[in-house]
Amino acid sequence: MKPPKDRRAAHFLLIPELAYSPPNDALVNALLELGYEVDLFAPGEASDTSRYGPRVRACSASYGYRWMARNLLSPRWSRYSLFAGTTEDPMAVAGLLARLYRRPCVTMADEIKTGSFSGNRGGRWKALCRFGMRARGVTVVNDAERVSLQRDYAGLSPQQPVIIYPGCFRSLPVPWDRAATRRARGIPEDALVICYSGVLNSGNGASWLAEAIAENEHYWFWGQIIHPDPLVMELLRRIQGNDRLVLEPERLSWQDAWASMSAADIGIVVYLQDGPQFQHMGIASNRLCMFLSMGVPVIASRQPSFRFIEDYDCGVLVGDVRELIAAIEQIGVRLPVMRENALRCARKYIRAPEHAAELRQRIAQLVRQSGTPRPYAANTAG
Repeated sequence: MKPPKDRRAAHFLLIPELAYSPPNDALVNALLELGYEVDLFAPGEASDTSRYGPRVRACSASYGYRWMARNLLSPRWSRYSLFAGTTEDPMAVAGLLARLYRRPCVTMADEIKTGSFSGNRGGRWKALCRFGMRARGVTVVNDAERVSLQRDYAGLSPQQPVIIYPGCFRSLPVPWDRAATRRARGIPEDALVICYSGVLNSGNGASWLAEAIAENEHYWFWGQIIHPDPLVMELLRRIQGNDRLVLEPERLSWQDAWASMSAADIGIVVYLQDGPQFQHMGIASNRLCMFLSMGVPVIASRQPSFRFIEDYDCGVLVGDVRELIAAIEQIGVRLPVMRENALRCARKYIRAPEHAAELRQRIAQLVRQSGTPRPYAANTAG
């Protein structure tokens, strides 16, 4: 097969909004530093790639048999010297393209859809996704506890490299002005503010949050809730104490959500689902990494992958809503110390810059070993 004329990588995303999520941001920047131009593929409306500059483009793709039958044999794919994708659906395309065109592949295994969280896809399609995950290359998971989960789920060989990249930005955004951020949201400057960020439902503590709001007369709660569940939103509107609940009116960008944490004091990180993915969260949790990296101590659900939180004294693990309510008081009286401990934990345990450097190095090594043409700046890979 002829080598590609262009030094370009194709990265497939589940949804366009993931273009700037921390793991995908790390991968795109690693590819850019290695001299690649990057095309980001996703269904529906094109991703906004303006923050990356002209070497990153948004493209359209769909994850289904019909689109694959019409597109996989197109000559356009021979232009790419590397394919990548997030799990699960995108890897059905990225992995198959990597096999067809004999290119290296990077699997960003951010989702492990098994057990009670297996999703709605049929068995044949899920088998194709797992087949794609086994394409020659490197697999990236977002916590050490998920290495064995991904190996078993995808059926990876013992020789398949698996590395870690957490749900954390490799370079943190500049925090917003604390007083101005609170003032814009009507939050008192001296209030203790408990923040929840992300999708909120019964599986990640909606009822716990509601009860905590109703029982604490002196604390304020701030919700950055995306994809709001109508039943959850109605619950929050009806509870006693909702005058101390501030709901962000629009979805913040990934970078802005992190920068806004200057206004928060305590973060809530609760995962109650019984699926293996949710019981092995650790530093795979974007919200956990966001809180700690921005100096916000956390209240997290008790599970082995979160033990490091108490080891670093940057949060409290809880098993029910009563413990959560008590943890607010416990953190509140030690807030300055636990803020410093959160930042220390991010530096020493999450270690996003070090993981980003390893990701870049592994991709450079993969390209060298695969025999595909090296990008024009690959001599900077070390």
